[in-house]
Amino acid sequence: MIHKKYLLLLLIYPSILFGQLEINKHILGPSLGFSFLGSTLQYGVNHEFIVGLKQVGLAESGVIGIGGIFRYWKYSESFKDYDWDYSDILIGVQTNYHFYISDDSIDPWFGIVLAYDFGDADVTFINPNIGKFDKEYGGFFIGAKAGLRYWLSNNVAISSSLGIGSSSYAALEFGFDYKFN
Repeated sequence: MIHKKYLLLLLIYPSILFGQLEINKHILGPSLGFSFLGSTLQYGVNHEFIVGLKQVGLAESGVIGIGGIFRYWKYSESFKDYDWDYSDILIGVQTNYHFYISDDSIDPWFGIVLAYDFGDADVTFINPNIGKFDKEYGGFFIGAKAGLRYWLSNNVAISSSLGIGSSSYAALEFGFDYKFN
């Protein structure tokens, strides 16, 4: 026999289980990505502020997320005559369009990213007489991302995304997102 308090919990739980995008809320969370450049891990942070399309002067209903991104990754390779170290920091802004579907626990989106890329490549030659090569570089980055967020509760979600961009950059990312005021 099911105890009354468990039956009540089963009736209430589905109504509080899933969150949905709410206008004027922030979504912030860490991500762990698998870069297709050198098969390295990348560490990131994503932020979105949810805005209704009508708030930005469009007659359409729907929501967009406007926010920032941060990414860091580093990898190394060894060759016959030299070792190569590469590190990169990407800081930028993103705008994501969130598609409406009837299941509010699932949040699919598509977005664009504009960022600045700070990179550093170091080459150390095996023969010490040749020396060391160090090159810093940077530049604007433009990319596209598509992702899916699954709300575990009103304020916590797991997410995944696939991003591609300039400089042959692409990554598959997984993360946690937290919704707050």
